[in-house]
Amino acid sequence: MIFYILLFILGLAFGSFFNVLILRYDPEGSLFSFKRLSGRSHCPHCSKELKPSELIPVLSFIFLGGRCSSCGERISFFYPFTEILTGLFFALVPFLINNFYGVPESTFLTGGAPSWYYLLVFLWLIISLTFLLVALIDFKYYVVPDELNLILFLVGIFVSFLIFFHPNSPAPFRTSFFENYILIFSPFENVLWNHLLGSLIGGIFFLLLVVLSRGKGMGFGDVKLALASGMVLGWPDMGLAVAISFIAGGFFGALLLLLKTKGMKDKIPYAPFFVLGVFLTMFLGHSIIFGYFKLFGF
Repeated sequence: MIFYILLFILGLAFGSFFNVLILRYDPEGSLFSFKRLSGRSHCPHCSKELKPSELIPVLSFIFLGGRCSSCGERISFFYPFTEILTGLFFALVPFLINNFYGVPESTFLTGGAPSWYYLLVFLWLIISLTFLLVALIDFKYYVVPDELNLILFLVGIFVSFLIFFHPNSPAPFRTSFFENYILIFSPFENVLWNHLLGSLIGGIFFLLLVVLSRGKGMGFGDVKLALASGMVLGWPDMGLAVAISFIAGGFFGALLLLLKTKGMKDKIPYAPFFVLGVFLTMFLGHSIIFGYFKLFGF
């Protein structure tokens, strides 16, 4: 438990850096522009440089009462929200992967797991944090940076090869978050083919949506995100993530229409719902499929 608490605290610090990445991002430029990332943090209202005591993740927001100490303007809740989310991901992703592969915490902490497994956990942490950035940036700017799609695609390839060359994992059916249900939904047993299939199906499906809607329903950014995410998740996991995203997005969109917050022609960012689908697939994929079959008496 102490290990995961420490990871959460470390994640808060990374969340503070993510705030810098997100809030200084220019959709017309590079996400990792050194020029924009350099320089001291300051209040977006009065431009006063922040003191070190005002940069402590979450705690500074609480102690300042959510207001700038200089001009008194409200500090956006986006700051602590990002920090807390990042902290949770830092703690929950290793916990999830350890449970998924059946690796006890004691074995993991004492170095008893295979060396490649630690690399796998690290890669899934990178994937999860990248997805988090995708969701937050799309929510704020209605765009998914190409750099993040490229990271997802390359790390997805790395993960699929890592699992392929280490088939004797600590537990069976660990090439998919569907676990044993992958035998029903996938025509392949080979993890490389499944990841390639997930990328192709995701990319082609969203490309068709773009073409059929003439770019009004989806954009090419969503196509690139689908290609990259399919390489990360593989098939059939990609299919479940997309299905969940459409259900969640449709429900949220209908709610906004009922509340008259959005109109029929207003844009709603898709990536946050897709990322929600990704994480529900990662954490609950097997349980969702099991519940689906149980519901229909299978």
